Amino acid sequence: MRISGLTGRAQWKPLSPRRGWRDPRRTVGGSRAVRRIGARFLPALVSVHNGGVVAPDEIPAFLAEIALVRACSERLAAENRPPARTVESHRHHICGRLDGIEASARYAQGAGGGLLIW
Repeated sequence: MRISGLTGRAQWKPLSPRRGWRDPRRTVGGSRAVRRIGARFLPALVSVHNGGVVAPDEIPAFLAEIALVRACSERLAAENRPPARTVESHRHHICGRLDGIEASARYAQGAGGGLLIW
């Protein structure tokens, strides 16, 4: 979603398939490597058809899981990188995705709400 500078209205635009979120969502978030480090939210969110919900009382644990995945991001990138990416560029990609998810989770936490990820 983006906000139009002219009208101030939100505009929904489909993501380009080149952006690659769906594939990394399954190959990183749902990977065996992520499960091995003890993640439970990200693999569960991947397995739900249209996304998943993190309840308000689960946000602190979800943020801790994001920190865990970030701390292991180099190893995860090495295990799950596409052939066209270096380990460092894939680690950067993973961390960039985590940045957005973390920002949303912190916003939800501040508002006393949960998080819907799809």
